[in-house]
Amino acid sequence: MPSPTINLADVKGIWRPVYARRQALHATADAIILAAWRADLHGIGLAPAVAAWRQATGETVDPATQRRRQAAAAAVLGTLSARSWRRTRAALALAAKRAHRAGWAAGHAIVTQDNADDTDFEEPADSPYRIGSPDMTDHTADATAASVLTAALRAGANRAGRAMADSEEDPEGEAEGILGDGLDLELASDVAVSAAYGAGMLSAYLGAGAQAVVWMTAGDARVCNLCQDNETDSPYSLLGAPSLPAHARCRCCLAPA
Repeated sequence: MPSPTINLADVKGIWRPVYARRQALHATADAIILAAWRADLHGIGLAPAVAAWRQATGETVDPATQRRRQAAAAAVLGTLSARSWRRTRAALALAAKRAHRAGWAAGHAIVTQDNADDTDFEEPADSPYRIGSPDMTDHTADATAASVLTAALRAGANRAGRAMADSEEDPEGEAEGILGDGLDLELASDVAVSAAYGAGMLSAYLGAGAQAVVWMTAGDARVCNLCQDNETDSPYSLLGAPSLPAHARCRCCLAPA
């Protein structure tokens, strides 16, 4: 069984190109998705949301802070939900498919190359959809995109609503600034990309006949208790391993036992 912990400060062997590619994957996904988000967000005005919020809470009434924030969040979410987010959906679906394929390529390299070999590996050739395939179906990619967008819109509306409700001078501008930073979409898409990557790895391991996997942490002071517990409790059956990622920005990985 491989040693569970990866030392990201000094990555050696096959894990060097695996993690280099993974970091590049996330950086590219962030850039593509946030560019699509900002293009879809362009021209949005939250003045109707501010008006709806004020109507819901009453101009002359000073309601409890929580009620003000909830009403503001609902108003923002209504404005956001009226948009199609076509570019963002497409970018999310593309990122998920690329991540699954990248995870499969990494998993395939891990089970086929010498563990000490730190040379780069090839991308998989096109293949039909089957068990162990490097490809994610369009249906799964679209469903992933829809789920991520729904979560990001709700989280973004909650943050923007809080800013709107707490602002004394410019509620519209404060809320639009929150949406413009794209943080909620970035975090939600990071989880989705890592999940697709992990699913791709498991697909490669499954196709190679692996029976169990170990959870591998990054081996530094930033490792959280949840990830450390996942590593300590390894190995797991191939389909019984904890879901990757354990949280947003998770750096852990799965390796065949």
